[in-house]
Amino acid sequence: MGIALGAGLLFGALISLAAFLLARYGPTGGDWSFRGNGALAAYALVPALLAAGWTAVALHHRRRPWIALASGAGLVGMAVAAVDAALLPFFGPGADQTLGPIVLVALVTWTAVAPALALRLPSGSQGAPTSTAWSAGAAFLWAAGLIGGLLLVGLIFPAGS
Repeated sequence: MGIALGAGLLFGALISLAAFLLARYGPTGGDWSFRGNGALAAYALVPALLAAGWTAVALHHRRRPWIALASGAGLVGMAVAAVDAALLPFFGPGADQTLGPIVLVALVTWTAVAPALALRLPSGSQGAPTSTAWSAGAAFLWAAGLIGGLLLVGLIFPAGS
């Protein structure tokens, strides 16, 4: 469970740092910018990383190798977040306003679907699944660590400063 908390803290901190850097130095275009409030795009990585962490916990619960599939779940989430971030600069405000909410709903949905799919896999050959309480605790600590890392680094390097 300590790995879940530590990794969550690290990834949350990295997202806050990315938001800070985007707010200060992010790309801009004619009528769009990732600077200032545009740095909120970095926070779309939160659901992607929740999907990765919770998928890892689900696979560990089922006693299955978890690194590759959990990383894949995170990459799918990051790809969806990248599509959301690309709507405004590449397709304009109309596409962003029309498709952005749909893409974000898909991203949040992926946060639940990825670990649910992992739980559908058969148990690994290494014995019975880990306890449900342990897995629930690890999933909670992953989310708490992610939020904690966001807040801690966000206090030190506020994205809007």
